[in-house]
Parts: sequence; C-alpha cells; structure tokens
Amino acid sequence: MISPIPKWVWKRYALLWKKFGNKPFTFEQAQKELKYLNRNLISVMFNELKNAGWIKASLDAEDSRKRVYTLVNPIELLEGVEHDIKKH
Repeated sequence: MISPIPKWVWKRYALLWKKFGNKPFTFEQAQKELKYLNRNLISVMFNELKNAGWIKASLDAEDSRKRVYTLVNPIELLEGVEHDIKKH
C-alpha cells in the first residue's frame, strides 16, 4: 500500500526521479544529487520513502554492506491510489 509522504520528501523524490528514473542508485549518488542535504536528512528521507512504499532497497551485488535504491514509478503510485479508491 502506498502512503502519503511529507512535502519536503516529495520534492526530493521528484529531484531523484528526474535524475535516476527507475534505475538503481546508491546513497552516495543520491547525496551527490541532493548536495544541500546532509547524510542524516537523506537517511530520514529514505526512511520516509521506504515506509510509504515509494522506494525499494536491496543489497549491492558487489558489496553486501551497501544498499542500492530504486524509486517506485510515480505512475505506479497513482495507479495504486486509484485501485485503493475503487476498493472503498
């Protein structure tokens, strides 16, 4: 199920979607793109996105200590909301 996210997180999601689309990226790549946010805020943002179902995390195939992130396509998010509305 998709949940709403805070506006400040949504704005950063949009920036990351513009840069990466549905391609996997690392925390460091996100940090480079969101250079004005510190590591702690990016961690909080990723946690918000993950809990709301807007991002997926998996282990890096080359280094299992690292995670690789993939954003959920915004069209899929909207389709999920539409599905939820039709159920109720």
